[in-house]
Amino acid sequence: MTPEEVRRKRFGKARHHGYDPAEVDAFRERIADTLLGRDHLSAADIRQAHFGTPPFGHRGYDQEQVDDFLDHVCIELEYLRRGRRRIPGVNDSETLTHDDVLRIQFSSPPFGLPGYAVEEVGAFLDRLAATLAHDGPSRLTAEDVRHMTFHIAAEGASSYHREEVDAFLDLVAHQLDHFL
Repeated sequence: MTPEEVRRKRFGKARHHGYDPAEVDAFRERIADTLLGRDHLSAADIRQAHFGTPPFGHRGYDQEQVDDFLDHVCIELEYLRRGRRRIPGVNDSETLTHDDVLRIQFSSPPFGLPGYAVEEVGAFLDRLAATLAHDGPSRLTAEDVRHMTFHIAAEGASSYHREEVDAFLDLVAHQLDHFL
């Protein structure tokens, strides 16, 4: 994802409630500046962003489209921060594949913060890979992914960075809804 792609990103108008376009556009500029090293938004800053409603009589941006875009940006920023290649499938034109899931590696949580149990996330990734490889009775749905919960790993046990995993779950749910 480049700063130019962030700046060119357009969102549909909401039918009812939506996000204030001026606030979203200003935040999008901050994201582009962060990618250029002129600002310092973190994935946590982006996940915690809140936008007001548009002025009376105006339609706002579609909330789901904006939220999906911000989820993609969070993943990109986390991987850029770690100097790694991004997770495959984060662009709107790409879909996540079975092979992509087998290559995914989440980071450990920041020092002193709890993370998700590696075994539980691994079991989910196995089920997701099977879903992407073929349809079957145990196929995951977007709703299954939205309701997925993982336990916090015991102290000293291997764990994954919760925000990375949560952003990935958002991406998977979006793709199961729209692309598969």
